[in-house]
Amino acid sequence: MKIFLVFLLFISLSFFFRWDSIADILVLPVTNFNLSDMTSEVPTGWSVDKIKGKPLMRMKKEDNLFYLNLISSGDSSFGVRKEFKVDVKKFPILCWCWKVNKLPQGGDIRKSSTDDQALQLYVAFKAIGFPALTNTPVIGYIWDCEAPKGWNGRSPQIGCDKLRYIVLRNRTDKTGQWYTERRNLYQDYKKLFGDIKGGEPQGLTTGLQIHINTHKTKTSADSEIGGIYFSAAPSDIALAESIKEIKQIQNAKISAVKPPPPPRIFSIKKQPSTDCLNIIIEFNFNSADVDGSYTNEMQKIVEYMIKNPAAKLKITGHTDNTGSDQYNLVLSEKRADSVKNYLVNHFNVDQQRLITRGVGSANPVAGNDTEEGCKNNRCVTIDDCP
Repeated sequence: MKIFLVFLLFISLSFFFRWDSIADILVLPVTNFNLSDMTSEVPTGWSVDKIKGKPLMRMKKEDNLFYLNLISSGDSSFGVRKEFKVDVKKFPILCWCWKVNKLPQGGDIRKSSTDDQALQLYVAFKAIGFPALTNTPVIGYIWDCEAPKGWNGRSPQIGCDKLRYIVLRNRTDKTGQWYTERRNLYQDYKKLFGDIKGGEPQGLTTGLQIHINTHKTKTSADSEIGGIYFSAAPSDIALAESIKEIKQIQNAKISAVKPPPPPRIFSIKKQPSTDCLNIIIEFNFNSADVDGSYTNEMQKIVEYMIKNPAAKLKITGHTDNTGSDQYNLVLSEKRADSVKNYLVNHFNVDQQRLITRGVGSANPVAGNDTEEGCKNNRCVTIDDCP
């Protein structure tokens, strides 16, 4: 396929640079899209990769964050690429969030005649031979339509033996909903390229590519992506490993629901943490929408649940004393449910481990006699101890 050959040629000609010591860094951002970064309809630091048709990209904003939106109208194949060098042995976890609004009908990566996808994220590695054009290992994480989740294999296109895929999402996943992925890229490489040099990367990665294509099925697709980074953080490693273990244990069940699965089956060898969880999520006046700025707090909740696999969290919604008791009770229940849904949809937490209730203004966390106190009472509290 032309897209892959062009991409491999690009990364094979990229220049080398000195790899400085970054032992104290746990996260290496690849991109945090921003509206001001769009130059000539391409994000700053990225270059367009047009294979067929006219590229249609734009920046979209949601929860105070920006995402790259790619749209293919049925006759196009395009994407963006960026040079990026990282040692996946030191930073093994690749993290990103993505959403598909529309899938190409009948797209199936297993067949060259229907090889269309709503979204693809590729990582290229150092070439393992000459010519580099056909000897560069590339891993593609795929949001397909028909191929089953968990399927992995080689590209069906001629000359693309070193391009190998893992299908993470398909038509069984909800469109219009964000999913966060964490993949152990190093382990995926060992699995996909075990037949080449013992499954060990021969150097740093050389680049990443985001792509969409629908010219095979002649249909259309619409997708968004953002927040790509490499990580060595223990929390990201633990989450990625929990996904791996559950897939091995409950593969049949996972095929019927959205992955990555919740960390409920994850068995951690370390002793459970003795630290208690005490999180407060505040809301705007008369609102039950979770602010995107609370991602760190949500991450702490997930980490706590991994360390304490038997924990069931009580999520309690509160309000200030403005309005009737019945109205406040309903609003507090909505706030608790909103936090629960955020954890389930964005972090794939098992909903059976989240117990919600609303208490309205009956159990305030602060006094309602000041504006600051009222603000503090528009919240959800999550408390638990091992």
